[in-house]
Amino acid sequence: MAVGERQGDSLGYRVALSGVKGILRILVYICLIVFMIYFGQRAYALGREVFHQVPVDSGEGRKVTVTVTDSMTAYDIGRMLRAEGLLDETPLAFWVQEFISGYHNQLLPGTYTLRTSMTADEMIPILAQAVDDSPGGN
Repeated sequence: MAVGERQGDSLGYRVALSGVKGILRILVYICLIVFMIYFGQRAYALGREVFHQVPVDSGEGRKVTVTVTDSMTAYDIGRMLRAEGLLDETPLAFWVQEFISGYHNQLLPGTYTLRTSMTADEMIPILAQAVDDSPGGN
């Protein structure tokens, strides 16, 4: 009888283990689906910011003077442009725009006068020219 009980216990254990594995597999699939949906939405939002550029203001916009330093990365410049009210997009979107533009790693330090009616694609070439608009500048 002891052998039969062991086989019955073993069978019950295997059935329970199989059920737990199935539940864990379903939970992993659910987590993967939620992960894919979340990051898919984030990727779509970033792509929309990068490729569907809308200026902050229509018409002439207002002039804003900004200073780019040697130590600033494209991401830092995007953060500054957003803080100054020149861009509504995230700094990451500006970084991607600079990365895929013909001006990658060509943004130069200097003082620039930009308009709120400009898009990032219009600002990037200007920021690559190193024109100092400050009094006594280039």
